[in-house]
Amino acid sequence: MRLLAAAARQPNTPHPLLAALRRLLSTATSSYCYDPTAQFLHPDHRRVLSLPASLRHDALLALARLLKTSPQCHLALHAVSGGSPYSSPLAARFAAASRLSASASALRPFAAILLAALLPAASADLLSWSSSSSSGCARARHGALRLALHAFLAAGMAAEALHVLARVRRSGNTPSLSALAALLRLLFRGGEVRAAWNVFEEMAARGPRPSLAIFNAMLLGFCHRGMLRLASGLLGVMENKFGVVPDACSYNILIKGHCVFGWSGDAFKLFEEMCTSGRDPTVVTYNILVDVLCHEGRMVEARKLFDEMAQVGIKANTITFNVLIDGYAKTGRMDEASTAYKEMIVRGLVPDSCTFNILAAGAYKFGHNAAQLLVHDCGMSGSHISAAEGLDVLVCRLCWDGRLDDAWELLHGAIEQGVPVSVAGFNALIAAYSKEGLHEAAFQLYRIMNKLGLAPSTHTFNYLIMGLCHQGRLDEAQLVLEHMVSKGYCLSTSFTIYLDASFREGDAVRALKCWDDMEKIGLRSDFIAFSAYVNGLCRLDYVNEAYQAFFEMTTRGLVPNNITYNSIISAFCRAGNMAEALKLQKQMRQSGLVPDVYTSNILIDGLCREGNLNMVDSLLLDMCSNGLIPDTVTYNTIINAYCRAKDMNGAMNFMNKMFAAGCEPDIFTYNIWMHSLCSNHMLNQAGKVLDELAARGCAPNSVTYNTLMDGICSDVLDRAMILTGRLIKMAFQPNTITLNVFLSHFCKQGFGKRALMWAEKLREDSFVFDDATRNIIDWAQREMENDPQASKEDIDRCLFLEFLMFMTYETMHNSRSSKATHVPTDEGFDPAGSNMMTILDTG
Repeated sequence: MRLLAAAARQPNTPHPLLAALRRLLSTATSSYCYDPTAQFLHPDHRRVLSLPASLRHDALLALARLLKTSPQCHLALHAVSGGSPYSSPLAARFAAASRLSASASALRPFAAILLAALLPAASADLLSWSSSSSSGCARARHGALRLALHAFLAAGMAAEALHVLARVRRSGNTPSLSALAALLRLLFRGGEVRAAWNVFEEMAARGPRPSLAIFNAMLLGFCHRGMLRLASGLLGVMENKFGVVPDACSYNILIKGHCVFGWSGDAFKLFEEMCTSGRDPTVVTYNILVDVLCHEGRMVEARKLFDEMAQVGIKANTITFNVLIDGYAKTGRMDEASTAYKEMIVRGLVPDSCTFNILAAGAYKFGHNAAQLLVHDCGMSGSHISAAEGLDVLVCRLCWDGRLDDAWELLHGAIEQGVPVSVAGFNALIAAYSKEGLHEAAFQLYRIMNKLGLAPSTHTFNYLIMGLCHQGRLDEAQLVLEHMVSKGYCLSTSFTIYLDASFREGDAVRALKCWDDMEKIGLRSDFIAFSAYVNGLCRLDYVNEAYQAFFEMTTRGLVPNNITYNSIISAFCRAGNMAEALKLQKQMRQSGLVPDVYTSNILIDGLCREGNLNMVDSLLLDMCSNGLIPDTVTYNTIINAYCRAKDMNGAMNFMNKMFAAGCEPDIFTYNIWMHSLCSNHMLNQAGKVLDELAARGCAPNSVTYNTLMDGICSDVLDRAMILTGRLIKMAFQPNTITLNVFLSHFCKQGFGKRALMWAEKLREDSFVFDDATRNIIDWAQREMENDPQASKEDIDRCLFLEFLMFMTYETMHNSRSSKATHVPTDEGFDPAGSNMMTILDTG
């Protein structure tokens, strides 16, 4: 397996990042708080079960005090945790944990964790013990039920926890608010909304009276499930019916929920309500709102809100700057991202692993000196970040460098040496594997995450979906998406990835169903989802539907960007509706957007398709007057249009303009020029262009060769032979189009019988024919039926075509044979062959 092989192989030349990891490992033990439960748990449970950091100090003091004063404490600890899982009877272990819990209130969570380590194997025994523990007073019986309830909650077993809760109610006791809050969170996490509501209703009827923490847990659960109306209604009754005043956290939960599900307008209304009702916004509130503005591409408004924080006396933190830097980086504004980073340092804030990952991603994608800044800070700020964060930075950096095996070695070494690892590092490597098409390794890493007790994040599943979509495995991607829906994950980006992939595969039915499903589950489409939807419809030439979606997008207050405008302008150009395309360009300017080079190229191409070359010249002048520099695509489009119009002087004029402007022609420029020369039987000039190609170091491609071959077959035989020899020396690699060129020329020159003979030979060798090949064969058959003797034409030209066909056949045959002996086999993990839902549910 790829990961195990990478972990086992000998390390290559030491990398500076590996040395940085060793420095982190040497200080890792002091970088996180000591957990007193770890020494009493089996190694397999230590990463899954742990005492909350806020409780560790009191638990550690209580345990130390008890060990000094009570010999029974040693016995109880040994009975619960010592030896193998079956070294002592389960009932004795339960009783020992109960004694430990009763000895000090600070040790109750500790005792529950120790019992949770025995679950789920001992679930039935624990239920039986807690219900039959009749010895002692009522207080002892209640203590046993309470301990069992907290143990099941720590183990994440909601059904058993509900069973114990019912027994607590029947015994006449009232469960604690902390246990009920934990139960509500667990139920919502598992999608048990009805059960969570029943627990809440029972609290309202029988006590304990819901507290602010309970209401916030309910709000969070409803928002995670997309039930924003229920959450808003609950916020309304908190104070009116129960006398519980919502705090900033309550509003933050609701604001975040509305932002996640695409209702940013309502989120800002809640923000206004929060301010007018006397609840002061916190830095978390502003972080949420700045993030949604960045996500929607509204960077001017995001920066304005960011600046407002200082005016109201709220200090931005590292997360605030990360959100702002990420917004700039994702829109390609790396100068502003770097400026924000420097401002962060000036304010005395310490960048974390997320800061470095954001800058690295932007630098690698758009190319910027921020990459050097990142490398420098990775080396200089090792003392500022924890071992886990430092590990994330290094793993991410190696992934961007394409050193995936080294990234896995880092992660594997950290796990082996007990360094705390985080989801971020795993996500970086899963994303890299998915991008490279290594879905086997990505899913294997996902399983390792689960085994370590790390809960996958929304990003984890998004990267898995992205990898499957890139492989065209949309059915498996849909299963992952359904799993996310059932578990209550944030879904806006996940659906957008799946929607875009469906359009790219040309599956309009699947894409439209995905769009409808988003509406059905209450997921309000955001700016990115709408852009993907409009772009997908345009790609499949559903112009009217795309324009309706575009109009709906604007009516919802979502501002289209250049990419969205370019997509729909391109669709109208392809449909021949230039009037509407030019109207959209004007609307684009009125909305404050500046048409870019891509916009101009799209419009120029549309006008060229219509043959409106006069208006092309006007648009080119307008483009230059607005500070836009025509690129190679611009000139290629115009040159091609003049060539199609048989205006070689006009084409040459623009070719000269291209050179004068310092714009280097590419292979497409030369192919356009060669095609025009060959079409006009100017093969000598085409040969000179081929020489110029070689002199400029521009490698010919299959289009170049096929264009010349087509011209050769129509030209004077002597010149054709000379140029053919030159092409053979240039290692010409033929393809199906080359075969079609030769077969069609057999037919054009009266050798239909030879075309049929070669077609039969190619079919026997299992060459793949396309529609063009089949049409040529039909042409040859019709020619033979109409004139069976049509094979006595120019014998020299027939032999010449036979020679070309033979050379092409031999080259393609040898290439196929060579590839057939080196086809790699994929015997690895197959999500489709395995049970996808079993894989996903392992966590």
